[in-house]
Amino acid sequence: MRNNLGKKEKIVVGILTPIIAVLLAFVIMCITTMCMCSPIFLGRVLIHWDSSVSDYQIFPERIVQKSEQPYSYTTNIDPLLDNITLDHSNKQKTLSEFVKSTDTTSFIIVKNDEIIYEQYANGYDENTINTSFSMAKSVVSLLIGKAIEEGYITSVKEPIENYIKEFANKEIGKTTIEDLLLMRSDISYNEDKFLWFGDDTLTYWHPNLRELALSHMELTDIYQGKFHYNNYHPLLLGIILERSTGVSVSEFFEREIWQKIGAEYDASWSLDSDNSGFEKMESGINFRAKDFIKIGSMVLHNGFWNGTQIISSDWLNISTLTEFPINNSEYENTFLADRNIGYKYMWYSTPSVQSGYDIIAWGKSDQIMYISPENDLVILRTGKSDGGVSDWVETIKGITAILTKR
Repeated sequence: MRNNLGKKEKIVVGILTPIIAVLLAFVIMCITTMCMCSPIFLGRVLIHWDSSVSDYQIFPERIVQKSEQPYSYTTNIDPLLDNITLDHSNKQKTLSEFVKSTDTTSFIIVKNDEIIYEQYANGYDENTINTSFSMAKSVVSLLIGKAIEEGYITSVKEPIENYIKEFANKEIGKTTIEDLLLMRSDISYNEDKFLWFGDDTLTYWHPNLRELALSHMELTDIYQGKFHYNNYHPLLLGIILERSTGVSVSEFFEREIWQKIGAEYDASWSLDSDNSGFEKMESGINFRAKDFIKIGSMVLHNGFWNGTQIISSDWLNISTLTEFPINNSEYENTFLADRNIGYKYMWYSTPSVQSGYDIIAWGKSDQIMYISPENDLVILRTGKSDGGVSDWVETIKGITAILTKR
């Protein structure tokens, strides 16, 4: 009897020991995380883990007030557009069916400054809030250009230590504003660290992004001046913007862009926390779709929109378009490898279907604003996910090709 009981005890101990060890390790990691970051960060990660288009409901926000001179597009819906068929899940679908079946929440086409197609789906309508994810980075680029135009920043060639005194006389301080805009600095960025210690997770959920960016001074020589996506870059640009202009990034955005494009509704910019009050520079602009696409119309018209020159055409020329043919070696081992898409100052560009080049703002889950100056066309797609579409840029380029033949 004693021998049998001993065997059972050994089995129980054998089962419980690794479980207890794992739980103990997890508790230690949680305590370490709370010491290194904060309980808020740990709570966000454990509750939410991955980012979602509804995260604007989680974060505090700073309101970006609508324009005193609102602009409304003329609507001239083209009924023939729903004769377009697109392939999805090995089935041919009309444009309307395609939008509904791909987790898309809004799909708007503006041609010759008129809305010719507008659809909302999957629980969204024209009044539902969408979020930008990394399309916000393209807005940050516009704000840097405006700050240079207004004399708050001297040049993109300046070292960032000119504006971030914490980096003075440190190697990281020699990084230029242009290095940040191009995603080509030597600042280290590791997405694949264990559990929630990766830089993607830190730069999204951390409750003090300003402090996080200022404390991250680790450099590396592995990038060799090539493109590498790094969310510390927009955070540092946000610090430069607020310190040079003397106002929050949201206020500068409201004053210099949102008001001037004729936004009909308030927008918001998500903040890291109430205590820090720093904009989520990498991802957090929240908007109605029909307002955000006006930024695309402004870029389409070389910075002129709603009766005023909002952004310098010179800035748009140097900030949005990559030189083609691109050097593919610069994009090796990144999501842009072999795609004939280049990256400039936080905008993407690609050869147009006819001539010239198209400009793209692009965020997670394929939030895409596609601007085709040669075809006088802006297309905005927002969605809960990529909807199983392998390449949204090519899909939208294909729609553009169809529209140019009409």
